[in-house]
Amino acid sequence: MKYHSGVNHQRPTPAVIAPFVQKVGRLLSRLGLDVKRLYELTYWRWRYFREKELSNSWYQNLFTAIPELDKSLYAGKKVVDIGCGPRGSLEWLDDANVRIGVDPLLTDYLKLGIEKHSSNYVASQAENLPFKSSSIDIVTSFNSLDHVDDLELTLKEIERVLVSGGYFVVLVEVHPKATLSEPITIPWDLTSLLSDGFLIVKEKHFEESVRRPGSSAAARAGVEFDHNDPEERSGTLMTVLQRR
Repeated sequence: MKYHSGVNHQRPTPAVIAPFVQKVGRLLSRLGLDVKRLYELTYWRWRYFREKELSNSWYQNLFTAIPELDKSLYAGKKVVDIGCGPRGSLEWLDDANVRIGVDPLLTDYLKLGIEKHSSNYVASQAENLPFKSSSIDIVTSFNSLDHVDDLELTLKEIERVLVSGGYFVVLVEVHPKATLSEPITIPWDLTSLLSDGFLIVKEKHFEESVRRPGSSAAARAGVEFDHNDPEERSGTLMTVLQRR
């Protein structure tokens, strides 16, 4: 593991306790605490305590089968995963030219076992990526775009670092309301905001899975989101974009 201090496969909060968590979070925010950071670290420390070692065996499926991409697309490429978390989202990608996980909490994740990984890591905000312009072949974001502080800046940075012809692979939950840990409400028409700089290779909208919440579960269930249904509810957006 190479780690640089620079500039989720995560289960959502169970619905039964979510209102309590949000209420406590708002109270802590008023006290001046960084609630988003506290929430993420608490979650991952709890998972580490429960699992003893954070596993990452399913990530190849997440990066290939769900967006319907062949593993060969990533081979020999410079790949950056935004909001990678501590599990090792790119450990499966052993034939990439370079594989880099980006997360602002990586300094904290050093205590959760990432030093055992073969991937490179950079502690950085997505709004200020420490890479040269047109230097990255593939940028991925799985369940992380709604965790950033500034969506517009993040999208501009991703566009900046990608080479012409490079890919931006996104899987993200679309919530009707922001939460403390997910302060950004992703619009269903996200790809239209990127149309000047990207071509849409594929795009799908999914209903939330009835068996288990979360973007990956929704994508695996594969139930198309019904935009004619007026009920306010969460869904999942999956898209693959190619840099012009």
